[in-house]
Amino acid sequence: MTGVQLRNLGIRYGQVEVLKGIDLDIPPSEFIVLLGPSGCGKSTLLNAIAGLQDVAEGQILIGSHDMTNVEPKNRGIAMVFQSYALYPRMSVRGNLSFGLKVAGTAKPEIEKRVANAARMLQIEPLLDRKPSELSGGQRQRVAIGRAVVRDAGVFLFDEPLSNLDAQLRSDLRVEIKRLHQRLKSTMIYVTHDQIEAMTLADRIVVMKDRIIQQQGTPDEIYNKPANTFVARFVGSPAMNFLDAAVEGGDVIIDGKAVRITSALQAPLANGRKVIVGIRPEDVVLHAEEAASGVAVEVDVVEPMGAEKLVWCKRGSIGICAKTSASVSIKPGDKAWLGLSEDRLHIFDADSGKRV
Repeated sequence: MTGVQLRNLGIRYGQVEVLKGIDLDIPPSEFIVLLGPSGCGKSTLLNAIAGLQDVAEGQILIGSHDMTNVEPKNRGIAMVFQSYALYPRMSVRGNLSFGLKVAGTAKPEIEKRVANAARMLQIEPLLDRKPSELSGGQRQRVAIGRAVVRDAGVFLFDEPLSNLDAQLRSDLRVEIKRLHQRLKSTMIYVTHDQIEAMTLADRIVVMKDRIIQQQGTPDEIYNKPANTFVARFVGSPAMNFLDAAVEGGDVIIDGKAVRITSALQAPLANGRKVIVGIRPEDVVLHAEEAASGVAVEVDVVEPMGAEKLVWCKRGSIGICAKTSASVSIKPGDKAWLGLSEDRLHIFDADSGKRV
């Protein structure tokens, strides 16, 4: 089993700095997801690990060996691309076996690996078809199978599901998760889709502005975001943010005092400007006036099957609550929002960092 270490990695295009000071330890057999918006550098980082992108500084260690300047074919990695990258004139069997033939693998071993990969990915009936005869989901299974037959220590996935519809993405997420459980290989997966990140990852690395913003388990990223960017990016709908000022053990939100004592790591100075964050599912919606609630007007109601998203406003402040579908409420109604102090997230107003 093979781990990956990145040491003070930097990448530049001419004078433009794309990645800066990236330090990351990926233990053997971990499934790690690089998550962030377009342009944050996550695919560039993956390409650097694969050897497809030159680095300006730092080291890439794969299995304790320095691979910074080693050719891609000698790094012991297998990569799955967003665009499938299948050979159109070859059958599925040919696509799966081609890399092994070029590497000089014995024919019996090739047949064994192809059969194992086809069985694992449920593409055995497709082995004699051409890529043009396959659906998008089937093509992506073949692309994953081509990586699986390599028997690599590290698998790299560059947004492999982004070209698929919602149902296929959901199905293949399960297949990739199952694949990791069977192979127990190190997997590094790039996506901008937080649902993919939360459901697949052992650990998530959130990136923005050339650097790592936070890394941790899905629960840590979701429940203790390091800053307002992570809090906003991870979660659907996004976390609500309310401008506030500290006064004793309270924050004053639009004239309403809300207790925050248990939400703090340390007491805050009176008058300090903060941002109060709360997840929509942690907002308690009252149809009748509640003494501790914040009075709001219901703006939009979105039915979501078993749940409803209720978008409310209080003056210029907007806030979203996630409620049961059984709650009877409509646009224009008055409601009261309860903000539980043990579910609040407090961020510094200037830096955006968690306090």
